[in-house]
Amino acid sequence: MTARHLPGDDAFFDEWAHRPPEARRSLDRARAVVGELGLWPYRPAVLTVVGSKGKGTAAIHAAATLSAARTANSRRPSVGLITSPGLRTNRERIRIDGGAISESDYDALAGDLRIARGSAPAVPSTYLSPTGAFTISGAGWVARRGAEVLVLEEGLGGASDEVSLFDPTVVLVTEVFLEHAGLLGETVAEIARDLLGVVKDSTQVVVTLPQSGEVMAVIEEVAAAHGASVVVADDNVAAPVRADLPHLGRRNALAGAVAGRMLAELLGWTVSVDSLETTLATASAPGRCSRHTVDGAPGVADVMLDGAISPAGVRAAVDEYLTWRGALDTVIACFPDTKDVEACFAELSAFTTVIPVRASEYLRFDVAQRLYGSLPTVSEVLPQTLDHGGCLAVGTQAFVGELLEWLDAPTDTAYRVDDQPTSRAVAADPETYGSADSANGNT
Repeated sequence: MTARHLPGDDAFFDEWAHRPPEARRSLDRARAVVGELGLWPYRPAVLTVVGSKGKGTAAIHAAATLSAARTANSRRPSVGLITSPGLRTNRERIRIDGGAISESDYDALAGDLRIARGSAPAVPSTYLSPTGAFTISGAGWVARRGAEVLVLEEGLGGASDEVSLFDPTVVLVTEVFLEHAGLLGETVAEIARDLLGVVKDSTQVVVTLPQSGEVMAVIEEVAAAHGASVVVADDNVAAPVRADLPHLGRRNALAGAVAGRMLAELLGWTVSVDSLETTLATASAPGRCSRHTVDGAPGVADVMLDGAISPAGVRAAVDEYLTWRGALDTVIACFPDTKDVEACFAELSAFTTVIPVRASEYLRFDVAQRLYGSLPTVSEVLPQTLDHGGCLAVGTQAFVGELLEWLDAPTDTAYRVDDQPTSRAVAADPETYGSADSANGNT
């Protein structure tokens, strides 16, 4: 759930919202709707991002890196970006050259999708998932507007997600761990295998963050089966991502920059040091340990927002907040019953003040209520909390979206592009960006 509902949203969520109990998400249904939407004039080169966490940050930095590239005639390419979920609005899911689709274009796209869904042949007991609807509609929209490359973030899974309908040249894998067990697999290896289902014979390079042995074994097996090289974006690989990014965010941003650079090289494009540094410096991922300063009576408040919903994610957010603020003063937390609520709150025990809240009417918060009593809403607690200094805010994406809306934080622009041709191009450097010939990170 985003902070604001737009009229066009219903076209993307209708089938999921009105699905009968026996209905299942279906790629066949997505294919049928694609058939009615019509194929766009040409197919952009594709970079697909999969993983358990950090996909949004990685996808944004991959797209920003591609926007920093120059084609053979020194022209900046146009880059499409599809991410999930939206925060303030669902327009943020569909971007071209860093900017979100306009509201008027979003409404028109929703109208096209509604017609296509109505015309597509029915596939019994299936529905088009919301993330799938955004993926197929958004990809077509950016392609028709001249996007030469397309960065896709999976919504939920790899082989089971609509991103598997595309043929990527580069696949980026963020850290994989035991998340969505029962949906994507029962073990971390099974989850990894579903995620790696996006790798096709078209895939030339699989870029990955360092993984556990069992996940890395799946990556190497799948890459080898499709003739793809493996590049590990570890701490020995450098890229000019922002120095103020939190540790986990920086790792994912680095992996995105490496993957973007790989695709640019495979397309025969060049990337200048100056252009890359300039573009990556503007990259922004709100709600991912993002920092916000609020001016107002009685003073200035510092807020860090993070969509952490697992004990490990909460722990990482707490560490980043402590490094930033120097103290564990106040935390606002939103953990619904679908999460490991007690373990998540246990990670916040060192804070002087813990304020549990509820968000999203369709979620239940019985465990948090049992632990803390009545739960206020974000709007009920945030003003007085900021009056007493700063805070960390952690919880669901819907909760983060509410906070970003309340703070009026800019979310429409993921990064800004420089339209000026560049002159100082650099060649591939294994020590700087990794190498397509470096299996398991060994250059």
